[in-house]
Amino acid sequence: MPVTVSYPGVYIDEVSSGVHTITSVSTSIAAFFGRTSKGKLNRAERCLSLADFQRKFGAPHAQSDLGHAVRQFFANGGTDCYVVRLANGATASAITLRSLSTGGQPVLVATAKAEGAWANTVRLAVDYNTVSPHESFNLRVIQEDAGNIVSTEEHGNLSMNPLSPRFAPTFVTQSSSLIDLNLHAGLGDATLPGSFINTLVNSFPGYSQGRRPLTPAAGTAGDVRDALNLLIAANQNSFSIRVNDGASRLVTLSTLAAPADFTALGNALSLDINNQLSGDTVAVTVEAPANVGTLITITASSGNQSSVRITRASNNDIAAALMLGAEQGGLEQARYANFRPAPNATLVTIGSATGPFTAASLKTNINAIAALTQSAITQLAIDTVVVALNAAPNNLVTRVGTDRWFQNRVGASPATGDSDGLREKLQIIANAINANATVAYRAQVWGYQLALLPKASSINAMLATGGVVSTPAAADFTGALTANTRQYTLGTSGTSTFSSAGVNGSDGGAPTAADYLGNPVDQTGFHALDSVDLFNLMVLPPDTDVSAAIHLGLWNPASVYCANHRAFLLVDAPANWTGPDGRPAVAGNTAMISQLNVAAKRNAAVFYPRVVFDNAGLKKLTGASGAIAGLMARTDATRGVWKAPAGVEADVRDVLGVEVKLTDIENGVLNKKAVNCLRVFPNGLVNWGARTLDGDDDFGSEWKYIPIRRLALNIEESLFRGTKWVVFEPNDEPLWAKIRLNLNAYMMSLFRQGAFQGTSPKDAFYVKCDKDTTTQDDRNKGIVNIEVGFAPLKPAEFVVIKIQQIAGDL
Repeated sequence: MPVTVSYPGVYIDEVSSGVHTITSVSTSIAAFFGRTSKGKLNRAERCLSLADFQRKFGAPHAQSDLGHAVRQFFANGGTDCYVVRLANGATASAITLRSLSTGGQPVLVATAKAEGAWANTVRLAVDYNTVSPHESFNLRVIQEDAGNIVSTEEHGNLSMNPLSPRFAPTFVTQSSSLIDLNLHAGLGDATLPGSFINTLVNSFPGYSQGRRPLTPAAGTAGDVRDALNLLIAANQNSFSIRVNDGASRLVTLSTLAAPADFTALGNALSLDINNQLSGDTVAVTVEAPANVGTLITITASSGNQSSVRITRASNNDIAAALMLGAEQGGLEQARYANFRPAPNATLVTIGSATGPFTAASLKTNINAIAALTQSAITQLAIDTVVVALNAAPNNLVTRVGTDRWFQNRVGASPATGDSDGLREKLQIIANAINANATVAYRAQVWGYQLALLPKASSINAMLATGGVVSTPAAADFTGALTANTRQYTLGTSGTSTFSSAGVNGSDGGAPTAADYLGNPVDQTGFHALDSVDLFNLMVLPPDTDVSAAIHLGLWNPASVYCANHRAFLLVDAPANWTGPDGRPAVAGNTAMISQLNVAAKRNAAVFYPRVVFDNAGLKKLTGASGAIAGLMARTDATRGVWKAPAGVEADVRDVLGVEVKLTDIENGVLNKKAVNCLRVFPNGLVNWGARTLDGDDDFGSEWKYIPIRRLALNIEESLFRGTKWVVFEPNDEPLWAKIRLNLNAYMMSLFRQGAFQGTSPKDAFYVKCDKDTTTQDDRNKGIVNIEVGFAPLKPAEFVVIKIQQIAGDL
């Protein structure tokens, strides 16, 4: 772009040189199609090593040679490939997870990422041991193979709030390599958060409850006002609040006037707080549960009512004194928390026969426990083991027996004891359980819930049963232990009280011709490669359950697909090319070769005979294409794509031998018919052929040899990618000059590497782009024509040595 001058001086303008470097694309990225033990159907998965393949697709399928072909590809020098899993009628395993609500409401459906029976041993473990144990949950996904854990995923602090960045269905589906997680159909559409919010009418508004009683159990509204005013007078009057996950606001409470009752007091606090908020509002209620005292609860009352979160103020804080906010020991539940899947634990819900299943029942349960006298419970029965709770160091009486559970240990801070006694007692019970070696469970405190988890047990064993022994014995703690299975399991074997609708995954049957061919709309079968940037070699390994007729019928469409994508097809010789006597029937009847019926012959080559490999200690026959693809990759890397992947250096590795050892005469017959033979020589097993299927001597094709065709494909693909900058450029001599400059530079680089015939560049290649190739009519139509020619190196297929005896001097 010209420099705009304004002041006297020196200006610098950088001018483009017109250089657009063209780089040769990769020449040996293979694509394999067939059955595998696991993996997503009809998806091209990239594998950069055998270990990579085994992680994604597991051990080789019993009926398919694909896994063995990939192994031979890497063993012979391959470094990069795509694998497309095919099967007919395969299904994915799944299971529905239920919540803790009465009857277990279906909430989430876990489905294996890929179809197949492999996922029938995928385990799920849910727990509430999070930073917000009454709102979020953790999900562990465990993959097992033959009883051994091979993969574990941890998804922590998940939420059922569709507006949360850790919304469980979205977060797990995007981050897990094993499962997809979706909302159950009864909960709405996960892709429509608004619909989800409106559908969940049984959800509750988010709230934050302070767990320190402000007055004795029989306190009045005036007593609560006085307790608050004392704190306010002592400059303990501020806290930070976030409503519906909005911005944090600092709230400073004003001195309260005399209230008429608890409702009036709550309204006064609501007005004071809402006057300091912007946007979303809250409603404050003052509750007086029996034998506990008065508690303050702040509930979201506008917007989506998702949550109320309270933290301490940096100065003049009152949150700690009221135990308001989760960090201060308060109880905070966000909306949709009751739609979390049930944890894989036994919940100890003493104080309530219905359990902490909803927002209301959780608070009811907590208050019922808080109201217990400290001598009310003497022991806990877990299965057949009794854990004593009335003796040091695990004595629930931390003050005197007639005091309540919410009152903490004598001498604790604050000195009044009306503080965090409830969680203190839960931790005492947990310590007692964990100290008892005969108990088969370990205990954890999740906020205001006590959970029992098995130390070791079978996957689907029901967890702890038993009960609570009380004093006096008349106290009713029926249903104190709510048991669940240790883990959920995808498939029908994983159903339990809190999981259902299990569907077993199935590997399906052998792929049909339609499964291989696929369709471009859904990108299935061969078209799974449509989304792949580049592949060069295609391999269709044999499958025991795919008939010879179906396999033969695939070579034609496969070759056409390869031709359309500038790729090369490696064809395995049919099994009937070797007769019952173990000799090559095809050598005596070359008409059998025509059964391959390959349309794009110049983009394909066939290799005979089949190779013998070690299959878990047993000898097995398979096509040679996988090994040949690796050999091509090795030859490309060491010598270049213009070198034939054949000769004494082209040894075939990771095989035990060949189906039949060919003689020179048999090799000669087949070579003339464009069949590449694998031979056993003193130096080992080598590939001894380099012809395309268009290389029959009767045809006289210019694409007779594999290296010539593959070099041409490489040049075509490289120039196709390297000249895209030309599109929409002004179509005149300056553009043509740049094209000649860049293409000549690329072709010269190949010449210097020895890719062409000739002793000078003019003998090896030419690039033409000028007014002769691009006429005015072409320019009017927006066309620029480029001609590139090259003189390929043909392999020395027949080495003729003339030997003459010298007669002597005359």
